[in-house]
Amino acid sequence: MIRTSLLLLCWGSWLGAEPLEYKGNLTLDTAYIDHDLPDKWHSQNALRLEMELKQPLTQGELLLNAQGLYDTKDSKRRYLNLHDLYYKHAFDNSDLLIGRTTRFWGAMEFYNQSDLFNTKDWRDNPFDYDRKIGAWNLAYTYYFDNADLSLITKLHEEEQRVQDQHAIDNLLPNNYHADLETQADQDRPTLYLKYAGSGEEIQLDYALIYQNGYDGQRYLVATKEQLHQYAYLVNKVMGYATLISGETLYKTELAYTLSDDHHVADYAQGSIGLEHTLYGVIHSIDLGLIAEYYRYQTQENKKLDADDFGQLFDNDLALGFRMTLNDDGDSDLLGGVIMDQDNHEKIYALEYNTRLKDHYKLKLTFEHFTPKRDSLFPKEDRSSLSFGYYF
Repeated sequence: MIRTSLLLLCWGSWLGAEPLEYKGNLTLDTAYIDHDLPDKWHSQNALRLEMELKQPLTQGELLLNAQGLYDTKDSKRRYLNLHDLYYKHAFDNSDLLIGRTTRFWGAMEFYNQSDLFNTKDWRDNPFDYDRKIGAWNLAYTYYFDNADLSLITKLHEEEQRVQDQHAIDNLLPNNYHADLETQADQDRPTLYLKYAGSGEEIQLDYALIYQNGYDGQRYLVATKEQLHQYAYLVNKVMGYATLISGETLYKTELAYTLSDDHHVADYAQGSIGLEHTLYGVIHSIDLGLIAEYYRYQTQENKKLDADDFGQLFDNDLALGFRMTLNDDGDSDLLGGVIMDQDNHEKIYALEYNTRLKDHYKLKLTFEHFTPKRDSLFPKEDRSSLSFGYYF
């Protein structure tokens, strides 16, 4: 393929470069899920290896970031994922990236409506939106004094594989197949024009994005007695911003989507929130208070809307806190509740992170989901532990 050949040509620049940089971790993930669904497992145990290699060059860098996962029960969760594999060439005021990358866009804490460049990896925790599938792309970025302008071309639309049918996180029918159906060719480019900047006199960061190509949302279609995801084309305008004033962080995200599919309605998304920090509430402990509101508005009622896409953040209020202990282990505690204002579904979550000695990290998580009656999602309590060695 053209994208792979270009990357291999760039690999020759490695010779005579600076010392190789590396980091990674080996982590044990274990979870117990209390639910009442028949034929679904109650536990999940996996070993995860993540590795990043970066080779600085005279004018740029080569980077590889990969993850291997081995689940003790679920054969669908035994894989090697290539998140990033790219060459970046640096010019005087710009750079050119060729390869596979993961990008993180948005301003909100609990969910980012603008973070649609990569496809979600449903073989991982469905509530962890940072677990993504890398995307092949070309990106040219020009840098100004306090801003940058990027033209990004995503070259391929990735498929979404799922966990075993016995896993609690797989709620799709047995005849689901990962082969992707698309409105145009699967290699039809998706274009992004992104302008990001920051204020000179105030602590303001913002980004504006125009997208033409495949939307991050997909719906299911039946093909030869199987269910497949269907990716459709859109024109989308997005933006997000954060502003720090005193001890308060203000943030917002906005998006409007024009659908090119006659089954899917045009839709608007918006979110607004703040985080106010109380410093030294108990000795050196800092406490951040978080409030966020999310809205998804469909423009045509007779077409597919938020419920049809399984969109959780359609009319939701999120309240939470972030406690930073400022101890030797850089410990923090993050908790909150997400409440659907239409059907009163609630998601409660509590997460504790700490570092043990220099190379070990521990994360404890508890999640409780209370669905509405006849919801697609089951009632569940999930307790998770992640213990890793970082190098």
